[in-house]
Amino acid sequence: MHNLRSYILFCFTIGIFFSSCSKDQLEATIPSYISINQITVSTHYSSEGSNSHKITDAWVFINDNLIGVYEMPAKIPVLQEGSVNLKIYAGIKENGLNDARAMYFFYEPYEAQVNLVKNEVLNVNPTVSYVSTAQFSWLEDFEGASLSLTYTSGSDTTINKTTSEKYEGASAGEVYLTSQMGFFEIQSPDYSNIPRNGTPVFLEANFKTNEPVLVGIYADSEQLGVVYLNRSTEWNKIYVNLTGAINSRSYASKFNVFLGLSNADSPFSVDNPEFYLDNIKLVHF
Repeated sequence: MHNLRSYILFCFTIGIFFSSCSKDQLEATIPSYISINQITVSTHYSSEGSNSHKITDAWVFINDNLIGVYEMPAKIPVLQEGSVNLKIYAGIKENGLNDARAMYFFYEPYEAQVNLVKNEVLNVNPTVSYVSTAQFSWLEDFEGASLSLTYTSGSDTTINKTTSEKYEGASAGEVYLTSQMGFFEIQSPDYSNIPRNGTPVFLEANFKTNEPVLVGIYADSEQLGVVYLNRSTEWNKIYVNLTGAINSRSYASKFNVFLGLSNADSPFSVDNPEFYLDNIKLVHF
């Protein structure tokens, strides 16, 4: 009998608990949704170069509070409704690494006042542009009559313009090594105005290659490698973070960016290494 009374009391207590949850409280758990398939980029070509990008993630803020970071395409649940301020920052993989995902601060965020409705999906397709304070010290799209590149002493070949393997536009840069060639390296012009106080400095480029390509800087005459462009049979895009390398040599009077192929440390895996390059940008504040 005692057990029966205890059971009845337990059920009564549970009933009171559930009945005390108001309809509004239960409905508050029903989210609104924001759907983002992709983020695109708009540029002024003459001053900012191509609108090519590899934006992989959306950093989503509601009323300036971070909701989360989402790989696109994404359907994002939001436990809010009504009119809210939505900001979406473009996210990239620094140096092409999956574990180095970050906001790309050279892109302005997408911002809009939107209305969220419970259990309904708001489709958003943001377009972002470069921030007005971004500076482009180097733009090379291989479309002009001359190229803003020089060759390291000892390079076995040159970079030529090609129209058959272009990423966009009329042409791209092509490097081809025969089986007797083992080294190729190009450099940017000299830059003495590159910030070296921790301010972000990035190299952007479209590429495809059948051998790893080393990217880095010369600080005066000292060479520092930063990252390899991995083999890619399709055109790819990379954002190379040069900030740390430049900051570590802040005393240098000038910097150059370099890209190179070499079989000195390990033999090439193919008889004829090929490397294609387009839309080079050196971006900083």
